[in-house]
Amino acid sequence: MARPSRRAWSDGLPPELLAIIVLQLNCLADRACFSAVCRAWRDAAPYADAPQRGVPWLLLPARDAPSFFSLHSGATRRMRLPDGVRGTRFCGVHDGGWAAVAADTWRGFAVVNLFSGKRLPLPEKLRVEVPPGGNHDQFALAGGFTRHHMLIRTVVFSCPPTSPYCIAAAHVSSASNIAFCQPASLSTSWTAYRRDMDIIQDLIFHRGALLQGFHVLTNKEEVLVYAPTAPHRPGAPLKLACTRYSLRPRDDYQPDDALPPTFIATRYLAESRGKLLMVLRHYTGNPVVRRRTRMFRIFELTFGEPAKPRRTATPCWWVEIPELTGRALFLGRSCSRAVEVAQFPVLQEDTIYFLDDANLDLSMVLNNGSTYCNVDMGMYRKGEKIRPGARQFPREFTADCSPPIWLVP
Repeated sequence: MARPSRRAWSDGLPPELLAIIVLQLNCLADRACFSAVCRAWRDAAPYADAPQRGVPWLLLPARDAPSFFSLHSGATRRMRLPDGVRGTRFCGVHDGGWAAVAADTWRGFAVVNLFSGKRLPLPEKLRVEVPPGGNHDQFALAGGFTRHHMLIRTVVFSCPPTSPYCIAAAHVSSASNIAFCQPASLSTSWTAYRRDMDIIQDLIFHRGALLQGFHVLTNKEEVLVYAPTAPHRPGAPLKLACTRYSLRPRDDYQPDDALPPTFIATRYLAESRGKLLMVLRHYTGNPVVRRRTRMFRIFELTFGEPAKPRRTATPCWWVEIPELTGRALFLGRSCSRAVEVAQFPVLQEDTIYFLDDANLDLSMVLNNGSTYCNVDMGMYRKGEKIRPGARQFPREFTADCSPPIWLVP
């Protein structure tokens, strides 16, 4: 007589127990793996509350085996990327799995949803206005504009890229260092707005108490804000105005060229609890030192009383905060994110998770086959660098196409 088939152990778990299990899985990838075990587990997954999305994944690009690291599970998993994305350089992200990519140094720019595969091309040329009396070169267009090749460093989006109201801002290397376009309208070129700006250190979209728009941080710790001159209408020509905060320099501020080579400074922007934060990162320029980061300092943009008369700008200044009370910070160029630790037990307050992006070596980007060795990445807590364990945070990563980047699924 034939032996009766054995019932899989996974089918025997009661639905109540399955619901308890799935509630402990805060990573979206863990939920997907849970649902793939069998039909009973897949049926139980929708009855649990959706996992909170706030802790970003660390995307680890590679031509052969792209992967991501999740702090929720402490695991690194392979990641299947949409066609045309594997092997590209990642230069920007937006919540919901959106990533800006560059297939080549000067071309092949696009924004892609890594989960749905939705793709929008981004322009490959920069459109710059020629001032009166200026010389028109071979790229001159009718109406006093020139078009230039450009290298995208980072891209930031004002809202989901498929929205007709979305505006993209890019930190670029070209005839200008800041440019804008409208992804959903399939713009044919980026629009440049200033050519006399100081060195750009970081760029984010921030809805501040005083100004709303793209906030640009310079190497002099000044902040410029680019915003539409009027309520933006889909399909209308893009017109933006630039406003500079009336910032008082910090008492201990030193210009970059006055700092010793063993204590170089670079800066980031982040948003937390509705406030704008500046993160100051000090590192050594000694090429022999592998882990070059030495310390971090965090400042909050604070406003004074509105000026009188109203025509005068409201004064503001950077105020140092001693610690990130109740928060953790994921630090990266144009992709930084502050997270409330009370919502995520896996995080500890006053922790900075940082990447090896203190400076961008353009020679690595120009040589498309270069290997990005990310050694200076890790955790910083309460004034000290923390040596993470294997399931806490990668201490080193090598990629042949792109540095790592934070991605919010």
